[in-house]
Amino acid sequence: MVRAGTLAGPSPRAPAPGLTGALVALGALIGIFATTPGQTVGVSAFIDPIAADLGLSRDTVLALYSAGTFLGILTAPLIGRLVDRNGPRRLVIPIVASLAGACAVASCSWNAWSLGLSFVLLRATAIAGLSLVSTQMVNLWFDRFRGRVTALSLMGLAMGGLIVPPLAEAVIQDEGWRTAYLVLGGGVLAIMMPVGLLFYRDRPADRSQRDFGRPGSVPRVDIGEGLTLAQAARTTVFWYLTAVTLLVNAVNTALLLDHVRAMGSAGIARPEAIALLGVVTLTQALAALTGGMLVDRFGAKLVGLLGLTVLASSVICLIASPALAGGLAYAVTLGAMIGMLQVAYSAGLAESFGLAHLGSIRGTTFVIGVSGAAVGPLPLLWSPTGAYEIFLALTVCGGVLGIMSLWPRATKPPMRRGRTSG
Repeated sequence: MVRAGTLAGPSPRAPAPGLTGALVALGALIGIFATTPGQTVGVSAFIDPIAADLGLSRDTVLALYSAGTFLGILTAPLIGRLVDRNGPRRLVIPIVASLAGACAVASCSWNAWSLGLSFVLLRATAIAGLSLVSTQMVNLWFDRFRGRVTALSLMGLAMGGLIVPPLAEAVIQDEGWRTAYLVLGGGVLAIMMPVGLLFYRDRPADRSQRDFGRPGSVPRVDIGEGLTLAQAARTTVFWYLTAVTLLVNAVNTALLLDHVRAMGSAGIARPEAIALLGVVTLTQALAALTGGMLVDRFGAKLVGLLGLTVLASSVICLIASPALAGGLAYAVTLGAMIGMLQVAYSAGLAESFGLAHLGSIRGTTFVIGVSGAAVGPLPLLWSPTGAYEIFLALTVCGGVLGIMSLWPRATKPPMRRGRTSG
C-alpha cells in the first residue's frame, strides 16, 4: 500500500532548528540595539542641548524624562499580554514604526509639554515595546541556552551605547539635536523593518525546535506550563527579581544621566566623561556575556546576588573616589553591574515562572522596574550624596530578598486549602 503523499513528492523541508535559533538570536540583538534612541544612554547626549534650545533648566528636563518614563512604561502589561496572545512577529513591525515616529515627535518639541510627550512616546515604544518583544522572543526559543542568548541580545544595548551617543553628538554639533533625532528615527526604520520581517519568530511549534534543536535538561524548578501572574506574585523570588530590575533601572538611569556632572565635579572634562560612557557599555557587554554563562550554569538568582554586590561597589567607588584611575574604576563597576543584573532579571523570570504567562508577568515587572528609572534621578535633585546612600540601602534590601529566594519554597506559590466536607 502506497503511503499518502508519496506520489506528490517529498514534503517541503522545515528550516533547521539551528538556523532558526541563530536568526532569532541575531534578530533579538539587533532589536535591542534599535531601542537605543529611547534608552537612557541614547537620551543622555540630548539633555543639555535640549535644555539650552528650549530655555529649560537641566533639572526640568530630567524631571520631564522621569515623568515620561513612568507614563510610557504603563503600556508594558498590555504589550506583554499581546505578546502572549499574538506572538512577537505580529507586533514587531507596528512597534518599530511607532518608535521611529516617536523620534520624529521628539525632533518637533517646542516647549516643556511637547518634550514630556516625546519622552512618553520614546520610552513606551523602545522599552515597553521593542525591548519587551525582543527579550520575550528569546525566552520563547531558548531554555538551555537562555542565559547566553539573553546576554548576546543585551550586547545590542552595549553596541548602541558605543555607537549612538557619539553619532548623536556629531550630528548635534553639526546640524542640531532636532536633526539628530530624525537621523536616529530613520535609522530605526531602515534597520528594523527588514530585520523584523526576516528574523522575528513566534513561539516554536514544539520543544524540539528550541535551543538550536538541542533541548536542555530538566528545569531547575517544577512549574508545569508556567505560573500565572497571581501565582508568581505570591513567591519570594518574584519580589527578588522585581527588586533586581527596580535597582538596575533606578541606579543605571540616575548615574548615567548624572554622569557628565559627577565626572566634572571630580575634575574630569566633558570629552573624557563622554568617552567613559563607552567604557561603561563595553564592560556591560563583557559582564552580560559572563553573566549569561553563569546563569546557564548556576541559575539567575545567584548571578543576581553577584550583580548586587558589584552595584554596591560602584556606588561606594562614586562616593569615595569617582576620579580613581581617571574614572575607569567607577565606569567599569557601573557597566559590570548593569550587564549582570539585566541578564539575571531577564533570564530569571522564565527560569522561575515558565512561559505560559510570561508576557503578562514580564509586562508587570517592567512597570515596577522601569518606575525605578522614573524615580531614580529624583534623589539627585535633593542631594547626590543622599541619593548614593539611598541606593546602597536599597541594594542591601535586594540582597536580603535574594538570599531568601535561595530557599526552595521561595519559588512555590502558597497552596490554597480546599474545603473539607463535614
